[in-house]
Amino acid sequence: MNKNNMVISNEDVQKIRNYTKDVKDITQTVRSVNDLNMAIKDFERSAFEIEKENRSLKYEIELKDNEIGSLKKELSTKDNIISKLQAEKEKLKQELHKFKGFWHSLMKHFHKRICYDKDNNYKIVSDDLYKNGIFDNNDNEIANNILREVTISDENKQTKNKKKNNDTRF
Repeated sequence: MNKNNMVISNEDVQKIRNYTKDVKDITQTVRSVNDLNMAIKDFERSAFEIEKENRSLKYEIELKDNEIGSLKKELSTKDNIISKLQAEKEKLKQELHKFKGFWHSLMKHFHKRICYDKDNNYKIVSDDLYKNGIFDNNDNEIANNILREVTISDENKQTKNKKKNNDTRF
């Protein structure tokens, strides 16, 4: 052996080769472990993001559930109001119907007293009601015109529609 050269036995060469092979295997294993560690870190990061998104979505669902509950209460309240208003509307319809009947009777009475009985006092009252805007043109004509039938304006519309339908059939 000299200073720069050494003699190595075959057995030592084999050991060195085995050692090199082991180093390569270990290096490969370390790389695989590093790759696995990177994959684990990516997975953990993804799992964290998914968990974060999951919490956010749960919170949004909770907000929406609260809003739905609030809207259901509001809808229920409005349904109750609608029911009350419908009942009130029916009551008003009945009162209006009674009033129309009263008005119809009143107009018949004026018509009879002015047109047939020639009671001048009713004529004076009728003219006064017309001048003060209580009787409209239709009411004033009903009270004062002997040829005019005493009907309610809704009945007049229905009668006209029936006449139109009968006229178009011929």
